[in-house]
Amino acid sequence: MRSAILRVVHGILVATLLQTAAPALAQPSYGLPPDAWAAFSRWLTTTCVGDEERALREALLRHRAQLAPAFRRALADGPPPQAVREVRAAAEVRHAALAQFPLQQYRIEGVTTADLARFERTPRQAYVDDQVRRYVTGYRANAAAGLGIVGGPRDRAALARLAARKDDSLAPAAAEALRALERQ
Repeated sequence: MRSAILRVVHGILVATLLQTAAPALAQPSYGLPPDAWAAFSRWLTTTCVGDEERALREALLRHRAQLAPAFRRALADGPPPQAVREVRAAAEVRHAALAQFPLQQYRIEGVTTADLARFERTPRQAYVDDQVRRYVTGYRANAAAGLGIVGGPRDRAALARLAARKDDSLAPAAAEALRALERQ
């Protein structure tokens, strides 16, 4: 039993590593110099900048002219297909590992039995599609946020159009980016 749990945990860790590290390696470079590329790539693939926000924001601003077009493209295009494939593969591995984990034998703080039951009923494809959708949305939301830092007048109009689409999952990110642009 212990070795089964260790295999599941190991599978989850490997899948998580693949999901977070591989997309950063698969980004198109948009012709950016290495230091601008590093800031751009880090910004797009991070889920929380936390204590590093100020330094990362300063790095983006140092390369404002180069990064604005790159963020526009990232917002329009989303992540590169290779990154999406890698996230999809990692989600499939993670779902398989979670499906083998004996959830009923453990009490998980903050997760109700109804939540666990719902997860157990979630088909693999639905889980994988949800994880890919979240990754793509997060990537594009980060691109919008990047435009909120380095963008200009042209980007205000594009972000305003996106923010006005209330049924679009990117609308809140675009609205926040627009507010950031207006504070500049």
